[in-house]
Amino acid sequence: MQIGEELCDRYLKGDYQYVIAVHNDKDHLHCHIIFNNTNLYNGLSFTTEHNQGRKDERAWAELRQVSDELCKEYGLSVIDPKGKGVSHYEDEMQKAGTSWKDKLRRMLREIISYSKSFEDFLKNCTDSGIEYVYTPQNKVKLKFKLSGEGQQRFTRADTLGEEFEPESIKATIDTAQKKAAAEQVEKFLAARRARRQAELALLNQSSAKPAEPTPTPTAQPKQTIAEPTAPKSSESIAPEKKEDAWASIRGMRDCDKIIADLEASGVMSFSELTGFFFNAHHPDDHKDELAELKKKFTAIDTLIAKMKKRGKLASIYKEYRGKSGWSQSRFKKKNADTIEEYEQADKYIKEHIKKYAVDGKPPTILDLMVKSNDLKAEWNRLNVEHTAYITKRDTAARYTRQVRQYLNELVMKREREKSRQRVQAKNRNKNTLE
Repeated sequence: MQIGEELCDRYLKGDYQYVIAVHNDKDHLHCHIIFNNTNLYNGLSFTTEHNQGRKDERAWAELRQVSDELCKEYGLSVIDPKGKGVSHYEDEMQKAGTSWKDKLRRMLREIISYSKSFEDFLKNCTDSGIEYVYTPQNKVKLKFKLSGEGQQRFTRADTLGEEFEPESIKATIDTAQKKAAAEQVEKFLAARRARRQAELALLNQSSAKPAEPTPTPTAQPKQTIAEPTAPKSSESIAPEKKEDAWASIRGMRDCDKIIADLEASGVMSFSELTGFFFNAHHPDDHKDELAELKKKFTAIDTLIAKMKKRGKLASIYKEYRGKSGWSQSRFKKKNADTIEEYEQADKYIKEHIKKYAVDGKPPTILDLMVKSNDLKAEWNRLNVEHTAYITKRDTAARYTRQVRQYLNELVMKREREKSRQRVQAKNRNKNTLE
């Protein structure tokens, strides 16, 4: 109260009436102040006298300065201004290192680092427990909300920082993807150069023969029977020439870059690439199987959670069932939520546990955990193949149209050549007959 009065006296200088209310409904003691807008002596309004001009000359700037001076004099904390949108609570959280905004920023930076596109970024946000609202047609395009961290409302991306706005996120991901692709291409080309150099060295080594000495002419008796020549102990064999898996598209523009990108994604031949030209089912496409497996182990995990909850509440429910009459009614009223949770869990378990019976007996939590882990292991195994398939499919899709167009041009070129040859043959026959 004393500090509040001193603040009013310094700030209002006795020209305005005021009322102070001291509150302790929060963790910190604070004052609410209401003052009359009309000057007691000249009748002018406070707004006219003190709240005009530039922002730094208006009333709130002077009030903050007076308040900060008083806080320093009385040994109280002073809030350092850190831009717009930072409340007193958030400022204290930042100082304590527990700010949900700081945590949200860290999580978003991490998600951006491993996302392959903006759509993938949004999906990864959901998987990481971050809710979002993306409305590109609105002025506020993107908002985030961190689940389970005390955040009540969505926070606009621009209040977190420019780097979290949609265009910035897209640019960051695009730059990272281009850099990664360039590194993959460079690695592939380096490996290819090294392989060619090794093959060339092997060819040179196998083709090199020691020089035979020149025979000196000497008089030798004429031999009528030629002596058989002893077979050479070792003969140089040319290395088997490997078939080019990409021969069909070697003539394409930028073929080296395209092939490098395809091989980096796991597509290792032209025949494998053609498997992605049509919408036929691919053996590594496990989308439906993964969905079914997830449905199964999620149901088991839910059942396990219900069994654990029932076990945790069993003692209270047993005590409730052991009472009767007025005593039971009073106990139920006192523990209504717990009893209701137990009965709901018990009902769910009875409805779903029969299909997991082991040798005709209800399964234990351990039995269910083993079954759930087996399903998750199978899900993980298939997911590795499915993820690799998605990478191959998406990479192949980038070049499908280009490759098809090139192949069609080759076919048309061959047809034109055949047509030209037929015309030439026809003309030759005509000239011969004449």
